[in-house]
Amino acid sequence: MEHIEAEVLSPFGPRILKTTVPSETLALLNSFCDFLLKSDQREEQDIAKDLVGHVQEELSHDLEHTPDIGNMLFSLTKGLYEHCVPGPSEDIEKLVVHKSWFVRAFENDYNPTHMHTSGSYSCVLYLKVPETISDTNSKYVDKQATEGYLDFVYGTSLVCCPGNLCVQPKAGDLYVFPAYLFHTAYPFYGEGERRSFSANMSLAVRDSEKEV
Repeated sequence: MEHIEAEVLSPFGPRILKTTVPSETLALLNSFCDFLLKSDQREEQDIAKDLVGHVQEELSHDLEHTPDIGNMLFSLTKGLYEHCVPGPSEDIEKLVVHKSWFVRAFENDYNPTHMHTSGSYSCVLYLKVPETISDTNSKYVDKQATEGYLDFVYGTSLVCCPGNLCVQPKAGDLYVFPAYLFHTAYPFYGEGERRSFSANMSLAVRDSEKEV
């Protein structure tokens, strides 16, 4: 029988953009987080009470202090929009950041399944990942690795239709996804900090109050 080539199409369901940021970007955000940890404003910047995460600390970060990060997120988010929406996107003017923050998680910390309610897009960028989060579990080693993982959840798992995407956090990995997409972060065991940066964002349309 003649060999036939084929590709798997994904015309339905939300898209997720993934990339790996340069080491300089990673170092810059880690330095700002470390600065906040030593700042007198540390308690004022802690917004954990307003978020769903069961984690040690969630510190607000204004992207105006790191404009290069904002420019990078604008380019990537616009790219995701262009991938999903046919036609020209010249009218997309800028990125609107509704909220951005650092997440500091330690042993047994977790984030329950949730979505984000401000903005059209969200992101997570891993800044530090402890060695205990790996391609194997530290407790239940004979089961599929999920300890400390990020899990995107959408719909129901059926034949040829997975209902989730579970990914291993790695320092430098950045995910941009629709804000309505449910996701969760599983607990891990052992020493170390799982540190990440998140933001809720929209794209502003030029000469309009519209955001997409």
